[in-house]
Amino acid sequence: MLEVEKKKSEIKYSVLCPLFSVFCLLVFFGCRRAEDTSYKPEVITTKTGIEMVAIPAGWFLMGDDNGAADERPAHKVLISAFWMDKYEVVQEEFRKYQLPDPSHFKNPRNPLERINWTDAALYCNDRSRAEGLEPCYDEQTWQCNFEANGFRLPTEAEWEYACRAGTTTKYSFGNDVRKLKTYAWFAENSSGKTYLVGKKKPNPWGLYDMHGNVAEWCNDYYSESYYKQGPDRDPKGPAEGEEKVLRGGAWNSSADSCWSSYRASDPSLNDTCLASDIIGFRCVRTALNTAITLPSPDGKEDTMRMDSTSPLGTSSPQVLKTGFVYDDIYLEHKTTPGHPESSQRLVAIVERLKASGSYSDGFDKLTTRLFVLTPGPAAMEWIETVHSSHYIERVKVSCENGTAYLDSLDTPISEKSYEVALIAAGGVLTAIDAVMQRKVTNVFCAIRPPGHHALSDRAMGFCIFNNIAIGTKYLQKKYKLQKVLIVDWDVHHGNGTEAVFYDDPTVLYFSVHQYPFYPGTGRQAEKGSGKGLNYNINVPLPAGSGDNDYLKVFREKLEPAALLFSPDFVLISAGFDACKGDVLGGMNITPQGFAQLTQIVKSIAEKCCEGRLVSVLEGGYDLDVMSASVEEHIRVLMRDPALTSTSSVESREPK
Repeated sequence: MLEVEKKKSEIKYSVLCPLFSVFCLLVFFGCRRAEDTSYKPEVITTKTGIEMVAIPAGWFLMGDDNGAADERPAHKVLISAFWMDKYEVVQEEFRKYQLPDPSHFKNPRNPLERINWTDAALYCNDRSRAEGLEPCYDEQTWQCNFEANGFRLPTEAEWEYACRAGTTTKYSFGNDVRKLKTYAWFAENSSGKTYLVGKKKPNPWGLYDMHGNVAEWCNDYYSESYYKQGPDRDPKGPAEGEEKVLRGGAWNSSADSCWSSYRASDPSLNDTCLASDIIGFRCVRTALNTAITLPSPDGKEDTMRMDSTSPLGTSSPQVLKTGFVYDDIYLEHKTTPGHPESSQRLVAIVERLKASGSYSDGFDKLTTRLFVLTPGPAAMEWIETVHSSHYIERVKVSCENGTAYLDSLDTPISEKSYEVALIAAGGVLTAIDAVMQRKVTNVFCAIRPPGHHALSDRAMGFCIFNNIAIGTKYLQKKYKLQKVLIVDWDVHHGNGTEAVFYDDPTVLYFSVHQYPFYPGTGRQAEKGSGKGLNYNINVPLPAGSGDNDYLKVFREKLEPAALLFSPDFVLISAGFDACKGDVLGGMNITPQGFAQLTQIVKSIAEKCCEGRLVSVLEGGYDLDVMSASVEEHIRVLMRDPALTSTSSVESREPK
């Protein structure tokens, strides 16, 4: 019986898969993922002496459209943070709990094998009890309680996510099969047996033997068609089945069967006589205690765990921080006395963050929660992607000559305004670089002067250079991203941004604004032209519109259009002058309303482009309500529900 089952498993592990095509997968989803293995995992040792690796939360592309039938379709999956054993469970660890060692290839530091699924789950429970944790498995039904804080077997999605470690190639080390011998024990180098764990190179996240030594049990029941119907967030497999999933290569596997996406299964659920000596396992543990709320496509709130304090009494699995672009140079753009677009706007934001209980240590220590980014001036080649060289020179000369206003009386300038405007645009580019280089998850840019009214050859509406438009061109030219979504919720229509991309189908510009109002553009009939027709969406709203009106627009108009467009990057023209009490606007959005709008846009970025998002300050002139709204906006970007505001801001009625 053992030989029959062993041969059956060996056949499963010998199925040949077609060549993996990253390009086809990325085109299919419309959302490109750069190979990124820069995450350096935290490794801890548990009370019982076992090393575990912190696996960060994130999206990944699961499966392979060019693989075997059960690997299709490739689909994007969001995985919550968890801890995973650095090595496969070895024989001496298994024997600690008075469990009989069924292994064929005996050695204390060799992986345990010939283990059935139920005994692997029993070991998880025993190990949990030994560390004073709640066991995950009901030992009558063997159902897994994913809310328990003990050890369990990984879900199939968790296993592939950890194995890939940020890669989209056939193996976690790339596509070159010749390198497999340095990472795995498989048919070509194993001489028909297992070996000591950890003797080959680890994957980029520090996990050993993922591609070969023994195949590993997962928690899921196996279904060939599960990828066609499984959820996109922490999938846990079918509710029932006859076999459990196996993942990873084994000592008898072909090279193709060691691919990250390769799936297999085995029927040895509770009978050791059926268990094969190519099957072992490793444990995981959910990172508990922190949840975020993401809006689902139907508008209902969907809470899922993303990151946490450490379940093991150490620091948490690393999740990239939110970036914060700011520099005192932005205060040097001087406007006329009493002008609403003054340096006090940024002072109010910074002071608000200092005074917040979340930032009680002061702005200088914001790095405990935010990754502070220092901007530099944008290079002229990027400014010229939006503005004419003649206009740029005119701005420079006007500032040097002490001219009081640029093009209109609503745009006062000062001696340093040209320099500051270059650094405002540069702040957006700094933010984009930080996101694209995976230094941060997303960024808020506390910059001025604002930009969305600036035209290619004219300043207007307090704006000198169009920061958002320049950032969009930068994304497309430097990083070769094909599609950019711009969401503009400033109370005023972003006529300058609309003009730049009006005939461009690679940019979806979505603006919701008060109408009729300055600058007089933004009618619903303005839908783009030429190839850009229908890629310009204006949603004019009457004065007095509030949270519910905006949320309805975002859920019914923005979400469907954005998800269909499937952007590679999301930019927000984040004007907070639609807040209740703003001295210029006439809308009634609350700080909590802006938080909800942020959730929706952030969810779009997470679904389409791995959360890549940069938010850029535009308007907002009531200092109290504007700064409170910015704080709520940043709280959502930071993914930390513990930062929910308990303060209230008394707002004046709109003037």
